[in-house]
Amino acid sequence: MIVEVRRRVIDWEKGHWIPYPWRVNRTPYKVLVAEVLLKRTTRQAVAREFPRFIARFPDIESLYRAPIEEIEEMLRHLGLYKQRAQQLKELAKAIVERFGGRIPDRWEDLVALPGVGPYIAGAVLSFGYGRPAPVVDSNVMRLLGRLLGLKSKRYEDYIRAGWRLVPEEGHDYFNYGLIDLGALVCSYRGPKCSGCPLRDFCVEYNEKADKARAEHLRGVYSTLTAP
Repeated sequence: MIVEVRRRVIDWEKGHWIPYPWRVNRTPYKVLVAEVLLKRTTRQAVAREFPRFIARFPDIESLYRAPIEEIEEMLRHLGLYKQRAQQLKELAKAIVERFGGRIPDRWEDLVALPGVGPYIAGAVLSFGYGRPAPVVDSNVMRLLGRLLGLKSKRYEDYIRAGWRLVPEEGHDYFNYGLIDLGALVCSYRGPKCSGCPLRDFCVEYNEKADKARAEHLRGVYSTLTAP
């Protein structure tokens, strides 16, 4: 069943994938910058500014050398530009001075970078380096909570389930799929269950439709949610 969940997410994403500029011709640097810019900002807003920003700062060295005022000016249209510029400057400094200008490819090193938590670390590994890792934002937490019947409020419980659920092959489409399903289908106020490819495997949906199946699903998912 878990294999089928993975397959359905990947297949759905392949039919709904949106070619945002940070999803095309991906590099660890582009992914890292995009995730910083996407904090508290819409995808559409970042999509307008991202190509221009990358053209001006094509690599971590160019960010490291640039005056922070220049970075701020490039981000002015996104809002929160001072905070974003400061974080990017701190990241560039840490990566250049501690890792010789190469964005680290180990989870432990990534999460130790300034402002980089598990979500951005997972994005850099999965989308940037092509290595299986969970990418769990608030939308994915909500989706996993409903799907697995996980009521916890602890991020650690969701990232642990994410590590166990993410596949070796197709992990990038799988992670994009969870993110997009969480944002577009399994929304906060009104989940569109009729359009969800995971409805048959969702604990929360089946608790209303078929309690026996919901309990069966909980048992199957216990391997993902157990401490």
